[in-house]
Amino acid sequence: MDGCCYKKVGIVGAGAYGTAIAQCFSIRAEEILLVSDQKEISEEINNKHTNKALGNIKLHSNISCTIDFSQMTDQDIIFISTPVSAVTHVCSNIKKHNIKTPIVLCSKGVDAENARLMSDCVEEIIDNEIVIFSGPSFAHEIACGLPFGVNVAGKNKLLAEEISKSLSSEVYSIKPIDDYIGLQIAGAFKNILAVGCGIMRGLKLGNSAIAQFIVDGVKEMACLAEAMGGKKETFLELGGIGDTILTCTSVQSRNVLFGEYIANGGNINLWTGSLAEGAYSAKTIPLFSKKYNIPLKTFNDIYSSIYQ
Repeated sequence: MDGCCYKKVGIVGAGAYGTAIAQCFSIRAEEILLVSDQKEISEEINNKHTNKALGNIKLHSNISCTIDFSQMTDQDIIFISTPVSAVTHVCSNIKKHNIKTPIVLCSKGVDAENARLMSDCVEEIIDNEIVIFSGPSFAHEIACGLPFGVNVAGKNKLLAEEISKSLSSEVYSIKPIDDYIGLQIAGAFKNILAVGCGIMRGLKLGNSAIAQFIVDGVKEMACLAEAMGGKKETFLELGGIGDTILTCTSVQSRNVLFGEYIANGGNINLWTGSLAEGAYSAKTIPLFSKKYNIPLKTFNDIYSSIYQ
């Protein structure tokens, strides 16, 4: 395999997923630097080479962590792997420190206030080149070295291809596709769909009904993406149907667990489990439906179940 042109990789967000992709990329890159907003996580990674978010998995020696964002100025490429709510803050820090390297967005969600893609929000703050990174990849599995594949897409197709060639390995593949719009819709809306699947599980409606529900949801996602300028065929890719199947059918999915909680009479304001991005992305369903004149019946049902 060709050498990695990204010798120093920065990853903002030292949660389970950020640390897991750090573990993966450490095979190809020389140095991986994580940024955390929690001193105890940074110290654990640096001193013990573990992160409690991933249990006892031993991290590779070329992975380190800092709480000082200014150290990101020396990286060849930066991945953002934070909750969606923190992305604009991260971009403000990138602008503040005059960082011009390419940015890879791993956070899956949408602008809940204005029914926009996260790339639109990011481009309002910084003028770096943006690439979307999305696909079926549970953090604990990939941190253990199990095989997986994801898609990358951006306005700069050559940059997406470069990331693929430079950071892919024999264990995992990063496949470039030509649709950063559809890839973002798939990444955000499959989380919402997973909440709906969790609700159906909680109501004990059966796997056959859940399968039909997933198909209906994917069709609606594809129609919305096309209305926004994306491509329906993206939903046959890893970041489309692949990520949807994984998230909607696994009991490891935080969104599925949240849906079961709702089915059993839970209230979103009282939820104490892990962050379920789909619950918050669901707020945008009426806005997207109205803005692009797409009924989104399946997703409106999920929205109603959570918020009405």
